[in-house]
Amino acid sequence: MTSKYLDLLLNEEYINELAFKVGLCKRIRKIKPLELIKMLVFSQSNIAKDNLLNISLNLYEASNIDISLEALNKRFNSRLVEFLKLLLMKLLEVSTKPERIEKNIKERFNRILLTDSTVSQIHKSHSNDYPGGRNKEGAHAAVKINFIKDLKNENIIDIDLSSGTKNDFLFLSNLKKLITPKDLIINDLGYYSLDFFKYVSKKKGYFVSKLKLNSTKAIFIENPEPRYFKKGSIKPSSKYLQVDLEKACLGLKAEENREISDVYVGTATKKLKCRLIITKLKKEHEGTRLKTITKKLKDPRIYLKEEKKEIAKYGFMITNLPKKDFSCDMIYPIYSLRWQIELDFKNWKSILEIDESARKIKKERLECHFYGKLLNILVNNEISKNLKTKFRNETAKIFSEKKVFHRISYYLKEFYRYGYSLKKILLKLENSLVRDCFKSRKSTIILSDDILKMIC
Repeated sequence: MTSKYLDLLLNEEYINELAFKVGLCKRIRKIKPLELIKMLVFSQSNIAKDNLLNISLNLYEASNIDISLEALNKRFNSRLVEFLKLLLMKLLEVSTKPERIEKNIKERFNRILLTDSTVSQIHKSHSNDYPGGRNKEGAHAAVKINFIKDLKNENIIDIDLSSGTKNDFLFLSNLKKLITPKDLIINDLGYYSLDFFKYVSKKKGYFVSKLKLNSTKAIFIENPEPRYFKKGSIKPSSKYLQVDLEKACLGLKAEENREISDVYVGTATKKLKCRLIITKLKKEHEGTRLKTITKKLKDPRIYLKEEKKEIAKYGFMITNLPKKDFSCDMIYPIYSLRWQIELDFKNWKSILEIDESARKIKKERLECHFYGKLLNILVNNEISKNLKTKFRNETAKIFSEKKVFHRISYYLKEFYRYGYSLKKILLKLENSLVRDCFKSRKSTIILSDDILKMIC
């Protein structure tokens, strides 16, 4: 087994070529570009959290390079940031090969694309470059990581950084460029857009999304008895009837689903035809939702009105998945796959310590920290995918994403001890994974792997 990412990251000739391209290295220096990659991606150091002395000591331990703290600090510059961005882009190009998609012609979905973002608070001194909004103490700073993952094929499709205040909605333009026929798109409400859903349908893709509460009065069905002009054409004002959602929800029991097919969501001039799935929430979920609604009602800036309290007891989903293949009872389990991206974020923060970046450091060093972590995430994901693929046919057990991510992260930090030998690292990981990296199955919980087997 090999790793395309590590083959590139540890290829000194390739790394030097990219370094010269961005002007990072115009002559031979004490710290070569490859050593910078090792320090930022595989080192024991946390570039944003540790002081320069500890970073320098770890560099000496890993690469036998002795350098002054001032010289080390100078290496964190705008050219290094550009170099890391370019390297990240090159690795993402490797992971999204169109020929992989063509192999899935007979399957329901080529890819299952999950899109979300996570925010890391950083020192307030960066509030001009990375605004995070304002609180009682004034302006604060945050970095947002935007993430697109293909859950079915376990590929990272896109990952980048932006300011904490950048609206998730603006990231849809990136996602649009990537959509191909038979892709299933699962986003949270931050990416809700009727125009986007129309675009997905036009590209012969599929979507599953929650319905925004402020859209509940914008759901229509075709009027079976429209009025006509004398010339025979339908009067536009009589073509559709508004759906009475409160009436449609009557009689539903907890966790029961009800479907209204062929509804139109939108405005008088812009509508999207889809299926509407209504679910009565569990008592505990209903209580949590009502608390959120009550809090929003006290905020004069929020559009929410008192009438939404009753509707908040129900969940609303819209989708263009064909009814003959996907019953209404399957839609919520499919949407629950979105939780997998949240688990990735938890792993990044708790295991990779990507959030440990709140101390005051210069902007370039902060950006090097984040881009180094993103490169580490790409490598971790690729190794995880390759290992799980290898053992998938040998065991009926399901690997735990958290345990696998933790184990790979540990060995990547220890990479230098094994002479940066992929063969040695993979051998250690293979033995470790089959020993104690499986999920403990609970009878009351449906695992994401079970849902994927059901729909793919």
